[in-house]
Amino acid sequence: MTCICGLTFLPSLGFREACIEMESGLITRIFRIPPPSSSCMRADIVLPGFVDLHVHMRGLNQRQKGEWRTESLAALRGGIAVVADMPNNIPKVDSREILEEKLKEANRESYVDFLLYTAYPYLPEDDYVAGIKLYPEDLMNNLNEVFRKASKMGKIVVVHAESPLVLKEADIPDKVEDHWIAHPELAEEIAVRRVLWMAERHSSRVRIAHATLPITVSLVQEAKLRGVDASVEVTPHHILFSREDAGKLGSLAKVNPPLRPKELVNELKSMLWAGMIDFLATDHAPHGLEEKSRPYEEMPSGIPWLDVMAPFLMTLIADGKLPAEVIDMYSSKPAMHMGLGRGSIAVGNSADLVILKKRRWRVHGDELYTRAKSTAIEGMELGWQVERVFLRGVLAYDEGPVVEEGFGVPAIKRKTRR
Repeated sequence: MTCICGLTFLPSLGFREACIEMESGLITRIFRIPPPSSSCMRADIVLPGFVDLHVHMRGLNQRQKGEWRTESLAALRGGIAVVADMPNNIPKVDSREILEEKLKEANRESYVDFLLYTAYPYLPEDDYVAGIKLYPEDLMNNLNEVFRKASKMGKIVVVHAESPLVLKEADIPDKVEDHWIAHPELAEEIAVRRVLWMAERHSSRVRIAHATLPITVSLVQEAKLRGVDASVEVTPHHILFSREDAGKLGSLAKVNPPLRPKELVNELKSMLWAGMIDFLATDHAPHGLEEKSRPYEEMPSGIPWLDVMAPFLMTLIADGKLPAEVIDMYSSKPAMHMGLGRGSIAVGNSADLVILKKRRWRVHGDELYTRAKSTAIEGMELGWQVERVFLRGVLAYDEGPVVEEGFGVPAIKRKTRR
């Protein structure tokens, strides 16, 4: 039995002084702080292990960008217990053969637990497959069969909501600062309206990935009122950065969907504070420094995040820039969405705990585990540092990895609806 005491983030209560006992991989007891003579381990902050619904771990034929070994170690350092990996690899995960190859890599290399998505039109029954991901090019197809099949299986249809027809007709810029021109706001709204209609038509579960517009959140809220099983996620970059920050971010400002104008970002953030957004997800997307240094038209899109998430979020919460509820948006809510018995510090849940130490440090990309070796918060001073991480009750990280690669296993989801 292991016992940890400290300022703990508890479901429905927020931060409270508490002690957590763990045994056989589960949380077995939560109680108030014991006397000083107690043998319990002391911690400055105790958070639940995070569940990231949207990451790109790379691997397969893109190992030069990132692989399960490097990116899952970044996740572990960031306090993340479960990652749900997207299927737009090379080759994309649209067959049993490629899915099993990716599963083999994840089982062999991952430090954290994982779920996988598959690519259009392939959607198998396997428990470790969370659902299917639709990209803009997939929206050119008749989607009835995909939504019908997902509904029958109880799996999630995750959508990168940008209309390919609108994208095709958009102007093509020649520099990062103008990347938004190639991705009009209209593209997102049209795609969101369409897939919400499809989900309602087929009684399917649908999640809008990396929303950038207030209208997207409003449309999802309206769909919920009509009984649609719809949800929406936002990323750190879409609520903290605007297209006015492109000069400061440099090549990292090239991300799809794009950064929006400051007024829209502020409105989206207000919706987050009001509790109108379901999930926080990183869309962690590693690319090599050389790739990100290419001319605009050759430069890949994406921002890496995983290494810094727990101390980054705690710093923003302490500074009043984000509400404490973002912890639920990145832990208990995505865990419930995926049907997992984890993501919150509650008796009977998996003992996934993140121990933070109050310690000031500056973020430098070349010191991160991600193969990308870059970060949107280069040089930022954070107020906390991940000291230890327990996964399934096992000490997996103690100011560095303790377990071996391959410790991560499929996070088998329960056959229950959100």
